[in-house]
Amino acid sequence: MENKLNQLAIEQYAEKYSEILLKKIFSERKNISGKEIMREIPVQQVALFVLFNLFKRWKDEMLHLKSPYFNYEDEEVQKKLEEFMNLLSKHISVEEEPFALLLTQAVKDSLLLIISPLKFYENLVDTFNGSAPNMDEEKGLQRFIKINTHMRDALLTAWAANYSSEELFDKAFEGLTTAPQEVKPLIEPFNKLLPVELSDFIEESDVVKEEADVNSTSEVIIKDEIIEEEEQVQFQTIHTQYSEESTSILADSLGFEADQSSLKTMLTINQKFMFVNDLFDGNTEDFNKVLDFLDSCETKEVVLKFINSNYIQRGNWKAGAPQVKEFLALIDKKFV
Repeated sequence: MENKLNQLAIEQYAEKYSEILLKKIFSERKNISGKEIMREIPVQQVALFVLFNLFKRWKDEMLHLKSPYFNYEDEEVQKKLEEFMNLLSKHISVEEEPFALLLTQAVKDSLLLIISPLKFYENLVDTFNGSAPNMDEEKGLQRFIKINTHMRDALLTAWAANYSSEELFDKAFEGLTTAPQEVKPLIEPFNKLLPVELSDFIEESDVVKEEADVNSTSEVIIKDEIIEEEEQVQFQTIHTQYSEESTSILADSLGFEADQSSLKTMLTINQKFMFVNDLFDGNTEDFNKVLDFLDSCETKEVVLKFINSNYIQRGNWKAGAPQVKEFLALIDKKFV
């Protein structure tokens, strides 16, 4: 959600969740093995991130192996080290204190991947300090990231093309037609230990709060439309009223500049994913058709009547929902 992620709430939940799980796991053991990590952690992605972070730290340690007396770069030595690492990976044994750090970070990473995948991948890119992952690292990402994998694969493809950091995310995600996975079923497994709702991690940004006064006109119009039903302009649904071929004709016939600011160009990647997933049930085609139609409308009143008739009154959207408010704020900006 645009500028509304409550990082502190995510950290606090991760710490509390980890505290509960640690007591459960280490009540009768001093160490935990790799198989036990996968078995004892209720959320698969959390367990995978624990292993992912464990292997990253381990590889970092191995990279620091240097000696003035021995040649660690020798081909035979490197081969034996790799065999040693493969063998050792089958004998994971972590005590509670270091495991707690791995677990808390894994919970935070998992929540971020579920709630704000773009922010997760931005953080991931930062950890590589401007470099693309090598083949082994790429395999690791594919092995351990199992949520929103279409975004993972799109990023890896763009990464391999060596785009600049400024271009990377636009090139990776601009062509995606699949919305992020629905949040609710992904977050549900966390409830087995500690109740959680998406709203726990979302807060209205200062920008949205400042726009509340500006947006009040839109909300009043929508509320009036609901109350004064006899004054409504009856609109057909988007599927019967609008077709792709009619967009430019409609815009021309109304006699106004088509690019007042296009809603599509105003959207951030975060907003696009949020609106498609939360307001259009993951249907990118419907989302694009609606935006094209709204961009062709001459006045804000026409846009709001359409939204009210097709979405608010039918119960598809809740007028007070943060996503709807943010969508209406964009409408206000377009017609300023």
